[in-house]
Formats: sequence, C-alpha cells, structure tokens
Amino acid sequence: MRLRTKLAAVAVGAVAATGGLVLPTTAAVAAPEGSAACYNPGWSNRDGRAGSANTNGVNIRTGPTTECVSLGQAQASHSLTLHCWVAGQDGTWSHVRDNSTGVSGWIKDSLLNGYGSNAPC
Repeated sequence: MRLRTKLAAVAVGAVAATGGLVLPTTAAVAAPEGSAACYNPGWSNRDGRAGSANTNGVNIRTGPTTECVSLGQAQASHSLTLHCWVAGQDGTWSHVRDNSTGVSGWIKDSLLNGYGSNAPC
C-alpha cells in the first residue's frame, strides 16, 4: 500500500471517528523533549508477510517517531516480519520483528522494501 493510499485511509478513519464532522485544524504544539515525546501505539500481527530494509543500519524504534529510542538496527540482509502500520512522524511506520536479531519495533515505511506493511494496526 503506497503512502497516498495509507494517508487517505487515515483521513477516512478520522472522518468516521468524528461522525462525519470535519474539524478545523489548530496550530501544532511542540512535543516535550525526551522520552515523553515518544509514543507507542498499539499494534497486532495483522500482516505477517516477510519484508526487508532497503539499506543497512535502519533503526528499529520503540515508537513511530525519531524521538523514540532505537532498540537495534535492521540490515538489508535481515528478514523482517511485517505486523501492521500507523501514521507517524513524516509519514507511515510499520511495526516489525527482525527475525535475525529478535528485536521488534517501528521502522519508517520509506526505509522498507515494498513500503512496509499492508495492514493498518
């Protein structure tokens, strides 16, 4: 699923969640520094397909933002299990499990071959 399709799905979900109301946007508020800036949304293994990073040294993070701690790094040669995706910092992020190291966490979809998971979390 491409970014455009994922973002459209997020927008449709937001409209459905508000009962069809389209609410005005407000000014962005800066997130607090440190660990409070990291959020870890719920996830489930809704996809299960195999995937891989499109480069070496891709951070696997505790949440879908670069403010979150890196738990390890995926290499292009590692097999990843794709679980699901969420909207996060600057696009969509997939929750994955690195089958080579056992580390699970979030990777930005643009760093994954095939653009990450096809299943929303």
